[in-house]
Amino acid sequence: MGRCRTVGEILPQLRRRGVLGRVVAVGIVRDFEKAFNRQDVNALVACFTPTGRYRDTFFGEHIGHAALRAMFERMFHEGREYAWTMDIVVEDERRAAAEWTFSYVVSDAVPRSAGRKVRFRGMSLFELANGKVAAYREHFDEGGALLQLGFTPESLAKVLRRKLAES
Repeated sequence: MGRCRTVGEILPQLRRRGVLGRVVAVGIVRDFEKAFNRQDVNALVACFTPTGRYRDTFFGEHIGHAALRAMFERMFHEGREYAWTMDIVVEDERRAAAEWTFSYVVSDAVPRSAGRKVRFRGMSLFELANGKVAAYREHFDEGGALLQLGFTPESLAKVLRRKLAES
């Protein structure tokens, strides 16, 4: 545990087959998915370059291994019973896009929403460098997720107005 496969471990075989870009992209997305579902913070961080960026809709942008570690630790503290399934992955050697289904139960660390089950579908773009994730961003229906978390329509409107003003 605590490890993400590297290109160097499989590079010679991939070069012979001529499928390096495709396998690396799908491999890193699947490694990310498995590490997340195990809640293995070390393996998650290992999937990223040292200056890797992760833009999370709820937690904001985090850059570098230390910030990524703190974000994933916070996620796993504030939720449980995570299930993140990369349903479709499309890739080339520089990027991968995934359509996914995500669900979790909010932990007692978030009293306002504790015990609520949240489930939504979305898409992510993984930008790759040297077989690792250099940048990650996601898109999903934030309003639907916030309603599942127990936000009132008024609170939801306030959050979404603030985000609109920031963009």
